[in-house]
Amino acid sequence: MKPQDQKPKRTLKLKISEEIHFKLIGISSHENDYRLVWAINNKLAFQFVRTDSLTIHREALQSDLSFNRYTYTDEDKYLTFNLISNNSTEGFLFPGLKNLDYLIQVTGDILDGEMADLLRNLKSVEVISACFVLDPAKIKGIRNTLQE
Repeated sequence: MKPQDQKPKRTLKLKISEEIHFKLIGISSHENDYRLVWAINNKLAFQFVRTDSLTIHREALQSDLSFNRYTYTDEDKYLTFNLISNNSTEGFLFPGLKNLDYLIQVTGDILDGEMADLLRNLKSVEVISACFVLDPAKIKGIRNTLQE
């Protein structure tokens, strides 16, 4: 067989993408985390409680950053909500989201209608200036930072 008679080699590429199995809400509020949690608990009948802080090691800073975290589990709907501060005295959890003060990570199967209701209810909380759903896949470093 002559070289010109040979067919070019086909290359197949396997692309593996890690799916993110949680939803994310960004919140802007000038209140301290405990006052925000109190307001959300009262308005939405949630039961956020303070849990261990989220600690992230930043290699560039050669230090650990600690972010306040509150958790609420809705056992009836099999949903877990983590309210996490986006900033600390050392820096931001997600530097690309400096306009956001807090994040709510929703883990579990939440329907789109339930998510819309949650967002509408959060917007009615007086100490929240703004809130909206974020696309976790577009946030740099989220897979390494927020676990499911």
